[in-house]
Amino acid sequence: MISTATRIRVRNILNRLETNQLVTLEERIFLNKLSNVSPLVAGWLASALGAEASSIDNE
Repeated sequence: MISTATRIRVRNILNRLETNQLVTLEERIFLNKLSNVSPLVAGWLASALGAEASSIDNE
């Protein structure tokens, strides 16, 4: 389970990803590390990136 502060931070970053706004490398690394240990965050990230990103990763 993730804390409320972490959930808010993750949703903020994901919202910026979805709207093609600036996301720093540090934030991307944070999301990647968190998605490796949290299936919930992994699902959010996959949804935010869309089907194209998922298909690129699987090729």
